[in-house]
Amino acid sequence: MILRVRRKFSSAHRLPDYKGDCGDLHGHTWRAVFEIEGPVGPQGMVCDFKELKPLLAAALPDHKYLNDFVSNPTAENICAWLFEKTSAALAPKNLKLITLEVWENEDAAAIIRR
Repeated sequence: MILRVRRKFSSAHRLPDYKGDCGDLHGHTWRAVFEIEGPVGPQGMVCDFKELKPLLAAALPDHKYLNDFVSNPTAENICAWLFEKTSAALAPKNLKLITLEVWENEDAAAIIRR
């Protein structure tokens, strides 16, 4: 079974070698869409959303400077970093992150599917 959870976070970044506005410090309200796979347990759930939502929120760099975590924080690199971080947090619960979408605005996203 697959669960889909959307979360938002706000953060700032700059692209160090970018010629243009994105080379300057700026921020986004990002949207992360997680698709998580796991077995349906005896209670009829893969994982209680009340337990899952805070776990995912804790992985997000809300109100942080992304360059402190990713040296070149493009949407693609942020997506890859967040995928690995979230996958590690889900593993002890026997859950697998299979898709992550990181939207930097309503029109543009980077997506990983594994």
